Amino acid sequence: MDLILKGRIMGSRLLTSLALLTLAALSTPAMAMSEGELKEMTAFIINSNGHLCADVTDIRPLRLDGQFEVTCIEYRGGSGTVRYIMNAKNGTAFPA
Repeated sequence: MDLILKGRIMGSRLLTSLALLTLAALSTPAMAMSEGELKEMTAFIINSNGHLCADVTDIRPLRLDGQFEVTCIEYRGGSGTVRYIMNAKNGTAFPA
């Protein structure tokens, strides 16, 4: 594998891991982030999984531990929405 491509993949995984650690810190009040920061981090995780999420409009917890239903504006400047299931524990997301 090309070293530059491998570095980008590894960097992306590191950023995803950091995002997950940040989301996990939300359970501690002293480490809580703003709603805007949470939405940005959620969009980052979804986009890192190869999906489109320009703006998070809603995050709803599911009954499964660590999983959320996320509603996004699909394209910047657009009005179409798309829903994803995101697992905050392992950083995966897929269309709902």
